Amino acid sequence: MRQRRLIAGATAFGLMTGAGALALPAASADEPAVLLTEDFEDGDFSPLSQNGGSALSIVDADGDKALLVQGRANDYDGFKTPANLLQAGGSYTFSAQVKLSAAAGTTTSARFVVEPAYTWVGNTSVSADAWTTVTGTFNAPAGASPAALRAYLGTGNLSAPYDYFVDDVVISGTGAPADGGAWQPTPDPAFVPGGATNPTTTPLAAARGTGNVAALTFDDGPNPGETTALLDFLKDKGITATFCVIGQNVTAPGGTELLRRIVAEGHTLCNHGTSYADMGSWTQAQVEADLKENLRIIRAAAGDSALQVPYFRAPNGSWGSTGEVAAALGMQPLGLGNLIADWDGNDLSEATLTANLRKAFSPGAVVLAHDGGGDRSNTVKAVATVVTEKIAESWTFTLPQGGVADAPAGVTSDFEAGTDGWTARGDGVQIAASSDAHSGTGSLLVTNRTQPWHGAALDVTAGMPVGTAVEISVWAKLAPGQSSASLKVSVQRDNGGGSAYDGVAGAGASVTADGWTQLRGTYTLGAAADKAQVYVEGPVGVSFLLDDFSLAAIVEKPIQTDVPGLKDVLGAEGIEHVGVAIDARETVGTAADLVRKHFNAFTPENAGKPESVQPVEGQFAFTQLDQLLDFADANDIQVYGHVLAWHSQTPAWFFKDGTRDLTNSAADQALLKARMEAHIKGIADHIDARYPNGDSPIWAWDVVNEVIADGDTANPHDMRDSRWFQVLGEGFVDEAFRLADRYFPDAALFINDYNTEMPEKRADYLELIGALKARNVPIDGVGHQAHVDVARPVQWLEDSIKAVEALDPKLLQAITELDVNSSTENQGADVSGAPADPYSPAFEDDADAAAEVGYYYRDLFAMLREHNASVDSVTFWGISNARTWLRTWPMARPWEQPLPFDDELQVTPAFWGIVDPSRLPARPADVLPPRIADQSDIRAVSNGASGVKVNYALPSAIDTLDGPVQLTCTPASGTRFPVGTTTVTCTATDKAGNTRTTSFDVIVTRKQAGKP
Repeated sequence: MRQRRLIAGATAFGLMTGAGALALPAASADEPAVLLTEDFEDGDFSPLSQNGGSALSIVDADGDKALLVQGRANDYDGFKTPANLLQAGGSYTFSAQVKLSAAAGTTTSARFVVEPAYTWVGNTSVSADAWTTVTGTFNAPAGASPAALRAYLGTGNLSAPYDYFVDDVVISGTGAPADGGAWQPTPDPAFVPGGATNPTTTPLAAARGTGNVAALTFDDGPNPGETTALLDFLKDKGITATFCVIGQNVTAPGGTELLRRIVAEGHTLCNHGTSYADMGSWTQAQVEADLKENLRIIRAAAGDSALQVPYFRAPNGSWGSTGEVAAALGMQPLGLGNLIADWDGNDLSEATLTANLRKAFSPGAVVLAHDGGGDRSNTVKAVATVVTEKIAESWTFTLPQGGVADAPAGVTSDFEAGTDGWTARGDGVQIAASSDAHSGTGSLLVTNRTQPWHGAALDVTAGMPVGTAVEISVWAKLAPGQSSASLKVSVQRDNGGGSAYDGVAGAGASVTADGWTQLRGTYTLGAAADKAQVYVEGPVGVSFLLDDFSLAAIVEKPIQTDVPGLKDVLGAEGIEHVGVAIDARETVGTAADLVRKHFNAFTPENAGKPESVQPVEGQFAFTQLDQLLDFADANDIQVYGHVLAWHSQTPAWFFKDGTRDLTNSAADQALLKARMEAHIKGIADHIDARYPNGDSPIWAWDVVNEVIADGDTANPHDMRDSRWFQVLGEGFVDEAFRLADRYFPDAALFINDYNTEMPEKRADYLELIGALKARNVPIDGVGHQAHVDVARPVQWLEDSIKAVEALDPKLLQAITELDVNSSTENQGADVSGAPADPYSPAFEDDADAAAEVGYYYRDLFAMLREHNASVDSVTFWGISNARTWLRTWPMARPWEQPLPFDDELQVTPAFWGIVDPSRLPARPADVLPPRIADQSDIRAVSNGASGVKVNYALPSAIDTLDGPVQLTCTPASGTRFPVGTTTVTCTATDKAGNTRTTSFDVIVTRKQAGKP
């Protein structure tokens, strides 16, 4: 700088603070005060902005930093002051040091020109020989618009283009705006900020790190061709950059796909406005509307309503009020940095742009190039050349300063000095330091647990940025004297007074008191949370120790792009909807990439259940569901709604009047029906408001779920004795369907249940469906959950599908919750009454288990293809083996591999069983015994004391390899059974010698005299 300038006050004014600062006067408004000073020593020229077609860069000139103005075709090409700095009626003094470049070879004039009247201030002769002070005063007219009062440096007419330097720009005056406090955006509880950590209003233009580091930034895209080539190059070199994207280019053909790729490949996004419009003279309200709209466009295209867009760069470098608005909206203003003059009107040859880019590189620089706004093919070539050179010179590429915080260093607890911030979770739970340690000398003891969710918790909010995959690990051991128990790690997310709960994928295991067991898994926070806690839970009454906890960010393996998409393969074979159960975690990162590639439908795993949607009567909570709907809408994915009426995960208040349990009285029935209607109508009203044109992505609903019990009940069709049934009887099913039909007239309405392939439950299910049809209940489809195991015959499910087809061929059918476990026995999916431990793996080798699951999928989908006229939809219950519920229910089952994608989202044998069975590994040796269908007890009446001859049908027995297997039952059918109860034992043996046995009772009673 030529001379030191001091700001008279230190209070920030509206827009920006820093080396190039706007300041309020320390004295009264009647005394002159320095309002703006810029000496360029920080390498950035904000709050000044580009004016006209000039190229601005910070250079060394005569031993100090200065602003170089190049590429001038007009006398006004140069820099401009920000809007709202000058006020109506104010008196101002402008000053700047100006010097022509040596190549100018002439003397000319320079002056400040104040818009909108283009008033000249301080016209002065300047040359290349020395620095000249250009200064003058300006009195702003009364009634002038502060947004329009902007000054630029103008020069004498150009007979030929010339460059000039400028330094020490100072504006002082008595018309400083009154301090009305920092501008605040329009209140909007639904708005998700950009994601910058503590953004400043000052545009920053320096790279993170020291030494030979630079931050690559690209403006005006995405643009098919140039952006594609640029991404290819960056991916090949393993470099990430910052892309400042324009909304109109995101919505243009090819823009959405490019934006998704930018996100998927780990680049950072920057908001560059919805168009190329100069925002420098806009009001804050206008800027706010544009920046919010561009955030909406970006997030909709990415399918992530909380996607981080942590930077904003003003189009043309024309800042005005944009900096303060961007910061208030959670985006760090990003200065122009070092430009390469790659926009129209300049020499855009590859040689020139390559030379410009080499010059733009300096340690710590933010480098700005363009991938849109015109033909930028030579820019891409220049980037490839120069960046390759810099890599060879050991340069590294980082983010600009500001924006998102660096990845957290991680969270650890070793309990060497106490509880390390962990707290008791649940009333009465006690935590204390213990000397029984996995490593070192300390651990955490958790006792007095009276609920499964009781345990110990740690606030990890700072360690889990949205969309960042983390690995969570903790070592656990049971307290002395306890038998083995399954423990697992979970996450509680708190937002706006509500809470949600997620399992940590894979972080469950059977733990003993004999030694330490590691609980380790992965987790991605799918949406912003006010608070996130990790906690360890397990069976009631179990006391345990924890040690060596860690949480650290990990790099996810990208999905495979060289395999066919499930939706494409199955869609071509007549299965219209290929879906997956997801929550917010699958709307970001690599999991979202997998959803987009393989599925055209999904089911909200929990976000649509009654306890999620209406936890308190009359208080609906749609945040989780809305995020999933936004993701579906942005990615042209349809949604299978789950679920309107269910006995589980429904708040207790549904079935109470105050503290009193509802009965089947007429008044209580009316109350429960009203609550059912209010719940269904509340969801429909919300959906209709979001999609007023009727284009909601919801194509179907589970209207009722799991209404048939597994065993005999005293109810018709063996209806589950749920609170719905106890109050309303079987009619609650009719009521739910009629309400769903009224409020969701365009959605397909399904009944859904598990174990529908089991012969006895099949019969009950078909009876109920037939009764509903007979009563003209508006049912459109039948759901088969298909939580099956590798030994459960595919034939049984086909028999159920055929039975529905025979009942009414117009009924749609859906496989709604498909997974295939490899445990020795499967009890279906009744989460309301967990079966007893233990489960055990059917195979000793995990690879054998995975292969057998693959063969099961082969046979299952071969069957489903035969019924594609009625089977409209197949939904997998989980995105990957790491996320399957089977790994932790009802105990730790780490061996389960029930889905087409493994823990790292790579394809499994299950995938190839569906897509291309020729790629399956060799089938393992047969260790699975045949499966025998359950047989109800048989009752008979004897006329005398000697009993009666009883003929019974043999239960179905099928082996997954051998097909139907002959049963041997003792006593045999046709035997005379005595009065009383006789147990019949049936045995099936397959060709490999695997044997299964089942039994049922024949109950013979004696006819009483005088009764028919």
